[in-house]
This record gives sequence, C-alpha cells and structure tokens, in this order.
Amino acid sequence: MAEEAKGSEETETSEDTLPSLVSDTIRRHSIYAAAGGLIPLPLVEVVASGTIQLRMIAQLADLYGLPFSEQAVKAAIGSLVASVLPVTGAGYATFSLVRAVPFVGPVLGIATMPALAAATTWAVGRVFAWHFAKGGTIEDFDASEKKEQFKREFQEGKRRASEFVKGGSSKSSSSGSASKSGSGETAKA
Repeated sequence: MAEEAKGSEETETSEDTLPSLVSDTIRRHSIYAAAGGLIPLPLVEVVASGTIQLRMIAQLADLYGLPFSEQAVKAAIGSLVASVLPVTGAGYATFSLVRAVPFVGPVLGIATMPALAAATTWAVGRVFAWHFAKGGTIEDFDASEKKEQFKREFQEGKRRASEFVKGGSSKSSSSGSASKSGSGETAKA
C-alpha cells in the first residue's frame, strides 16, 4: 500500500492530486465525521469527530509506511482546528453546547455540525497527506507552518460538504487526477 501512497511534488491546491487511495481515505473519514455531526448530544460529536480524525491520520501514516504517534497527532489537530474555529477551538465546543437549547439548537446543529465536522476532517486529512507525500513524518509535523494551508483546505472542505448535501458528489471531479499521481512510487520522497 505504501507504494500507492506517493503524492505529487506539486504545491497543494484545491485540486486533488493525491493518490486515489489517500484521497478515498480522506473522503470516507469526512463522511464518517459528517455522520458523527448528527449525534444530538452536545460535545459527543466533538469527541466522535476527533476520534475519526485520529483514525484517519493513523491510516494515512500506514499508507505512507510511517509510525503513528497519537499524542503528537492530537496536539497537531488541536492547533490546526484552532486556526479556523474561534477561541482556540472552544468555538466548536460552544457551538456544540448551543445545540442543547430547545427547538433552535437542534435545528441549528443538524444544519451545520455535519458540514463543519466534514470540512474539518477533510482539511486535517489533506494537510497531513500532503506533509507525508512530501517526505514528512508525524515527528516533524509543525502545525504552525501548516495553518494557512489548513485554512485553504477547510474552505475547500466546506465547499465539498455543501455540494454533497445538495446531492452532488465531488468524488467524480477529483478522482481522475488523484489516480494519476499514484504511479507505483514509494511513500518516502
């Protein structure tokens, strides 16, 4: 599997030029996170989303033949998510608590939490995948250097989540270019 996980050395863009196996892993976990965002219990969806993201990064590390460190990944994810959500990630938790408000909270939550969870998971996966594709490891991952890329990927994740909800699928627009970059090279640059 590590052979299929070699990414393109091009700069990161919203166009998906990661190998199809990597892109499919990110896409699948983003859908899982969106489903977790439907959990009607405040803060439970936050835990579900974090667990899904950890599992995704573990799978990406495995695809690239890299060791996985849960503690290092948790710290990196927290730092990345804080760059797009207000009050250093507390905005996510606060929004989750707003869902407990009768009538308005559940409607607001069902309308937004799945998309937020999917977009965040998409961005986390893409940032780590690009890092791994360029020869990086979990140990040398610097979240502060990746914040701008994370913000761009988060915006793209929101766009894709919106398309998915509207009935479209962004898979067909990106899977063609994704499979071109996985040309049997090894995961290490």
